Amino acid sequence: MNTNIPKTNQQQKNSIYLLYNLVSKEFKLRYRRSVLGVVWSMLNPLLMMIVMALIFSNIFRFTFDMYPFAVYLILGQTFFTIFQDGTNGAMRSIIDAAPLIKKVHVEKIIFPTEKVIFAVVNFFFSLIAVCLVLLFFGMIPSWKIVFVPVLLLLLTVFTLGVAYLVSALTVFFRDIEHLWTVLTTVWFYFTPIFWPLDALRNNGIEWVYTLIQFNPMYYFVSGFRQMVTGVALPTDIGISLTLVYCSVFAIVTFAVGLFTFKKLERKFILYV
Repeated sequence: MNTNIPKTNQQQKNSIYLLYNLVSKEFKLRYRRSVLGVVWSMLNPLLMMIVMALIFSNIFRFTFDMYPFAVYLILGQTFFTIFQDGTNGAMRSIIDAAPLIKKVHVEKIIFPTEKVIFAVVNFFFSLIAVCLVLLFFGMIPSWKIVFVPVLLLLLTVFTLGVAYLVSALTVFFRDIEHLWTVLTTVWFYFTPIFWPLDALRNNGIEWVYTLIQFNPMYYFVSGFRQMVTGVALPTDIGISLTLVYCSVFAIVTFAVGLFTFKKLERKFILYV
């Protein structure tokens, strides 16, 4: 009666072991032959912040007086990068794993999951850059930072849902590979990463401001900023309400993505 239990436990252990090895392999491949190696995970957001700060504070002259604009930039950029890197990486994960899928029985959902976990792990290295910027401007994180792990978990769940969806659909519709890269770029610019949300109201673009309320990443990014700095912008909602909104987005998206993936995975072998 219980003969299947050891086998199930062994399968779970094998899946976790495979997931661990895939994440390790991802790090080795990404930073292979790189002099600085994993340090680039810290330098990338730092260099991007410097470039964007110079462009948008000097050329476009966005005004932001709540705290240093560079802090506003790097907090939004690093948190959004989890979603962007996780979904972009997951998109081809099933296709790239085709040689392994065709040879052995393996839980296919591991491959997009690995890409999202890698993006989350990379985020922790990026936090070093965030800490350096906060230190440079003499800012001390707010006590509200204790809510960040909850928000990070919700963002991970949300990203997994989208990753499962795009990775499954890309197997059957390869055009998604090109469209999704463009879409995530548009999504990045449509999220208040480098421009203050108040700028829309000040310039009379009220309809865009209204549309952004339906952007899930707006709540994740603004919530992260509020938790780290302790500063609520005029357009921000409270942390409690932010967590409620993010929970809804995460649970619904994850359910849809997981259902779609499980529904289609039996046909993957015919198309990869």
